[in-house]
Amino acid sequence: MAEDTKPTVPPVEQQASSENAGGSDRPAKRPAADDEEAAMNASSSTGGGNQGEKRARWSDKRVQRGKGQKHGGGRDKHAGRQGKWDDKRNAEARLEAKRLRDEEAAQNGQLVPAAPAEGEDGEAKEKRLPKKRAAVMVGYCGTGYSGMQIQTHGSKTIEGDIFDALHKAGAVSDENFKDHKKVELQRAARTDAGVHAAGNVISLKMILNPPLPEGFATLADYVNSFLPPQIRMWGHVRTMKSFQARTSCDSRVYEYLLPTYCLLPPAKTDALAGVLDNVSPGWREVVAAGAEFVDAAPTFEVTDDNGELDPRQRGEFERRRGYRVDKDTVERFRALIAEYKGTHNFHNYTVGRPFNDRSVKRFMISLEVREPAVYGDIEWLSVRIHGQSFMLHQIRKMIAMAMLACRTGTPPKLLPETFGPKRIHIPKAPPLGLLLEQPQFKTFNERTLRFPKEDGMEREIVDFSPFEGLMHDFKVKWIYERLREVELEHNVFHKWNRQVDCTGSEQFSYFNTNGVIPPEAVVTLTSKKYADPRAQPAEGAEGAKATKAEYESDDEDGEIDAGALARGELDS
Repeated sequence: MAEDTKPTVPPVEQQASSENAGGSDRPAKRPAADDEEAAMNASSSTGGGNQGEKRARWSDKRVQRGKGQKHGGGRDKHAGRQGKWDDKRNAEARLEAKRLRDEEAAQNGQLVPAAPAEGEDGEAKEKRLPKKRAAVMVGYCGTGYSGMQIQTHGSKTIEGDIFDALHKAGAVSDENFKDHKKVELQRAARTDAGVHAAGNVISLKMILNPPLPEGFATLADYVNSFLPPQIRMWGHVRTMKSFQARTSCDSRVYEYLLPTYCLLPPAKTDALAGVLDNVSPGWREVVAAGAEFVDAAPTFEVTDDNGELDPRQRGEFERRRGYRVDKDTVERFRALIAEYKGTHNFHNYTVGRPFNDRSVKRFMISLEVREPAVYGDIEWLSVRIHGQSFMLHQIRKMIAMAMLACRTGTPPKLLPETFGPKRIHIPKAPPLGLLLEQPQFKTFNERTLRFPKEDGMEREIVDFSPFEGLMHDFKVKWIYERLREVELEHNVFHKWNRQVDCTGSEQFSYFNTNGVIPPEAVVTLTSKKYADPRAQPAEGAEGAKATKAEYESDDEDGEIDAGALARGELDS
């Protein structure tokens, strides 16, 4: 009877067996990758035939094709796993040691402080409070600021001060304060340098109810303690996750304040009066009440490049501050402002956009000229403009057109002519009188009222009505009073009137009693002064990119809803 044959033990297994001889608990030394493959092939050959050789060839092909080498090969892969196992064992050991220390301290009657969590750099991490999307309602006087929107280059902005105050009040964590993009900061309406807002909305992810010190009833009160008095937080509400201040805002309400003496006609000796005499000799009869006031005093003269008045004539400027507008003039001004209501082509009321540019169609929802009111010793007119959106300089040009038409006896029928293809030059009214009254969120609020719950939590509408009293007092003290002070000190509106009245160019010949635009007032695009900058070739790719970015940021708020316009929803 033949002896049973035993498979030959590979050298590596013999080595492992000898190392484990004697009952040692130490694990056998892991074979090298090549030795391990040989052992596998040898053991496979016991299955009969040339199966071992096939397995060897198959393994070689996998290596050649790069398979089986994921994560740097088997040895590195197992080494990585071993490292993870070691880390886990070490962590468990630390926890066990801490548990034993805590038990010993408890037996000795000692209090055990909770250890703070550590970050990647080993420093203690602050306790995280949940942040939720919210709408923060604010108001501000823009004097001394570079505008509303936060800047990365260190300019002083309204949003920058508000974000800093929210951080100091605990509504924004230290980690998120490093980069405002982490909280998705956004504003409903952008305002430029020096422009004010009685109400504006900022959306961001914030801590809704941080701990408040004693003496502060609301988060708004606490945040305001870190803000200058010319910036106020009115309140905040939690919103749906989809809320974005800019895109969720469907209309905006602006107010423009102008002294009533801006409606006085030019004097007889002014260059603009000469142009009017040529195109419509009877214009002064239409503005007879104002003309009588102007003719009763010596004319103003600008004596230097800075626009300073001759001290001998300053008494006349003070006389104009005492002017009180008559009812007929106010009604003519109201009739002119009313022509803006509805959807119109406002290409003449912005810069660099042609008549056939679809974006120049804008929808004005309502316009109102309030009764004159006296602040200090100056009488003011307030124009309230509620529109879906506005282009760059649009409101200032709308006000300038109405002011100049009123003071020159031009009828309201001129304004529909300005919405046509003829291009004319319309000056910009001073930015001093412009302020954002409030953005509105009608569509968002209606949706919130229909579906008030999301994730089991109540959501509130974005509404300024609870703060109307505070906002009115703020406007009177920080906006209206500041307007009056600046006008008294710098004569902003008076200088603007004088500059226009000293213009004898035919470009203003469209101001006439016939309400038509004569050929000499039409501006051609071939003129370098009025050419569309987008039509000029940009120098290189960077120049083209800069030009595109410039015109993408032209809007004061945002472009018209093209879909709503196509469906006819915006037609008056």
